[in-house]
Amino acid sequence: MLPGPLPTTPVNSASARPIARRIERCYIGASSVAEQALKRHAGPVDDRSAARDVDEVDLALLDALHVNPRASFERLASALGISAVTAARRWQRLASTGRVWVSSVPGSQLGLVAAVHEIEARPGRAEAVGRQLAEIPQVGSVYLTAGSYDVHALIFASHMRTLTELLFDRLATTPDVVRARSHIGLEWFSGVRWRLGAIDTGAEREVREDRDPNREPGRGTRTLDPDEHALYLALQHDGRAKYRDLAEQLGTSEQQVRRRMTAMTKRGLLTFRTDFTRIEGGWPALLVLWLRVPDELLEQVGVQIGAWRESRICFSVVGAANLFVMVQLHRLGELSSVFARIRELGDQIDVTDQRVVLRPLKSWGRLLDHAGHSTGVVPVDPWA
Repeated sequence: MLPGPLPTTPVNSASARPIARRIERCYIGASSVAEQALKRHAGPVDDRSAARDVDEVDLALLDALHVNPRASFERLASALGISAVTAARRWQRLASTGRVWVSSVPGSQLGLVAAVHEIEARPGRAEAVGRQLAEIPQVGSVYLTAGSYDVHALIFASHMRTLTELLFDRLATTPDVVRARSHIGLEWFSGVRWRLGAIDTGAEREVREDRDPNREPGRGTRTLDPDEHALYLALQHDGRAKYRDLAEQLGTSEQQVRRRMTAMTKRGLLTFRTDFTRIEGGWPALLVLWLRVPDELLEQVGVQIGAWRESRICFSVVGAANLFVMVQLHRLGELSSVFARIRELGDQIDVTDQRVVLRPLKSWGRLLDHAGHSTGVVPVDPWA
């Protein structure tokens, strides 16, 4: 089994120990070629990425925000045993340096289609190709990976016709592409809320909403009206934006924004996710796995893998390899444990391909620098 979450001291202790050493241990013994490649391609990091700047209270705050991305600072403070001023100050420090952000996500009742688009770029042009894809609103995330296909993109569209046009008319003309292939998504098994294991169940219950919107995107049939679409896009830039700021931006009243957001959330049209520079929390290794699962086991296996703490993305696709999985680990050496867990799900399950993510360029609308910090937003807009 994979090791559990990072051990932490209680967040309301007199002082929280920095986790620099714990993060550094993620790199000790990185002797494999893949881990060396991960280090080489990570690029230079600036002072913002110093592990000493992220302590256990920060991790607890981030974990609580993964549970409830729009929780008030007062609610977070009560759950974590700190003051609201401290919670707000720590959030501002992390957010202002591009290390954490909250974004809107389409709810489960919206009808969307998805695809994984893989590209082999000309030598030396992978990042340029990836940056071009990142500017497309329907492209949610872009990763540079090891392997023959060195650019991976996750694409979301409102209709299959729109997705087809995007794949054949727009992406097909991207310069410096040697070859490409696409895998059309079928069913999404992972949620949009990931846990760090930094808070206990009591704090989790205190911060959690009455309704848990940790649903997979795009399994329904509904769509957004123009006002709902505008609110969704505004929240792409800042998922924790205040009602009055959203009202000013959208040219409506604060009460109307509050009512609309509440209604969209309850109807399964809108939810939120918290992201952060995961290398600073001790999760530096991101991998892409392609699995071939017998059709009769696909849903069962997908649900189980999608529920793993390490699973970032898990959805079924059309193809010989019919399950796409992305896992985040403390170190690449833990991959063997992941394979062991997969084998426990069934002898007929094959891992047909595995890729190390060398550099994420875009993560659900956020443009990233080489250190993984947010530098800007290209909103994910499946309806564009």
